[in-house]
Amino acid sequence: MELSLEHSECAVVEERRVAARRSRLARATEWLLPYAARFGGGYFAGGVERAVCRAIHGAARRRALFRFAPPPPFRRAVHPHGARCADEYSFRSPFVSRWRVRNDALVHHYRDGAGQRPLVVLNPDDGLLARVLFARAFVRPLLAGGVDVAVPIAPGSASRRTPEDRRRGWAHSVGAALSAIVQLVHDNVAIEAWARERGYRTVVVSGLGRGGTVAAILAATTTRFDAYVPMLAGAHPGRVWVPPRARAGAVHVRALARDGVRHRGTLLRLFDPVAPIRLPPPRTRERCAIIGLRFDPVVPAADVRELARHWSVTARWLPRARVELPLYAPELATIVAGIARTRGACAASYSLVTSRSVDPGHQAGK
Repeated sequence: MELSLEHSECAVVEERRVAARRSRLARATEWLLPYAARFGGGYFAGGVERAVCRAIHGAARRRALFRFAPPPPFRRAVHPHGARCADEYSFRSPFVSRWRVRNDALVHHYRDGAGQRPLVVLNPDDGLLARVLFARAFVRPLLAGGVDVAVPIAPGSASRRTPEDRRRGWAHSVGAALSAIVQLVHDNVAIEAWARERGYRTVVVSGLGRGGTVAAILAATTTRFDAYVPMLAGAHPGRVWVPPRARAGAVHVRALARDGVRHRGTLLRLFDPVAPIRLPPPRTRERCAIIGLRFDPVVPAADVRELARHWSVTARWLPRARVELPLYAPELATIVAGIARTRGACAASYSLVTSRSVDPGHQAGK
């Protein structure tokens, strides 16, 4: 008994050491991010790309931006082997952008065990560190919590990167940033349809940061998903790039000024088509849950509250900062898994009641 207690105490101490190292790495990464972006030319160093922005704004005015097309066929690209525990599927993105590489969409599908489990479509934030954290700190707790996970590869990252993305990230221009968010929204709808075909009765969409914005847009534009859980997402994604936000210092102001964007209000208006505050509130508020951080310099608590007021829902809060992501990621995953299991139980009970109501034998038994 004493040996087991000592072993558990050693395990707890080791977990704390690993978490502390991850926290230091995240803090150093956040501190270096603006400098790294400046070294690569800065966010929006490619300017505005007016043609892309005009096309997206025009579609938004016609209410055609989030008019979802039938899902494309999915092809299994990679089987799980060795240390890799995910199937990889490829498909043609329903929303075609001017960057050909970005149009080849990918999704990683994680499964653990057999049986009918809910599926969580988990959209990562931008950056290599965020993707690594998703694979380690989010996916594993979700699988342990009784749900399967699908992680879309966002445009501008991994194999969906153009030469401009490799130099300056997914937001190498305002048009590229807008297009990436809209394309990821359409990719999520295609993944939901594919999941239903595979037999998933419960499909929940969630995301962190930019991925949270995608989940919030889906809540306002479709009722296909059983629950919507945006995390660390504010009312307007354009605010991330304006002072006094942490990323504002890495914006290539001269490149934007050359294209006529000299005021932060103009930059904000360019992101209006993908701003949840500019979209109608969800029709199914009971399926929505917003999770925010009390001490987030990128998406402050005031932004999250504004989105919660717009949706008429109560936000859930963690007394954390963004640099502590490696520490609280399992806690966020536990919340999302709990919501998915609850929605799955509701769907199962509803299908049971429906089957009984239409069963002739059940009616004759009465």
